[in-house]
Amino acid sequence: QTDEEVLVSRLIEKAMRRSRALDTEGLCIVAGEKVWSIRVDIHFLDHDGNLVDAACIAAITALLHFRRPDVTVVGEDVTIHTLEQRNPVPLSIHHIPICTTFAFFNNGERMVVDPTFLEEQVKEGDMTITLNVHKEVCALSKAGGIPMEIDQILQCTKIAVVKVAEITAQIQAALESDAKKR
Repeated sequence: QTDEEVLVSRLIEKAMRRSRALDTEGLCIVAGEKVWSIRVDIHFLDHDGNLVDAACIAAITALLHFRRPDVTVVGEDVTIHTLEQRNPVPLSIHHIPICTTFAFFNNGERMVVDPTFLEEQVKEGDMTITLNVHKEVCALSKAGGIPMEIDQILQCTKIAVVKVAEITAQIQAALESDAKKR
């Protein structure tokens, strides 16, 4: 993996796993013995910048859309039901973390939300804030670049709150539209 791929993977892992967005206990079939394993692979077909935000949206939407087979456990017997026997079950998602990336220019006096590829090439620093619609900070990543004042971080957080609400609404609308088509 390239350095950029490792960075994107780590940021998405922080956003999803460390924020406890997914109920991992709900993946348990038999305590200490059998669990469902969930993995999200993301393949980028085009890159015009801000892979982190795009990957985060893709990952959480995939998890919200995914349905696993229903399971019945009776004593030691585990039955995984087919799609014909029972409807598949959605994953238990506690909240929807959304990454919002900022790029900084001119010693931090200027900032751009959702930087393009060209903006990423000339930025002096960046920061990714992961929030949910409840205004809870799930993760904050700022590695290197220019130093920032607390006022700048608070301003970015306020902007991110608005972006997260918009993106979450779009995700939910798309999922509802898809559910109606099924």
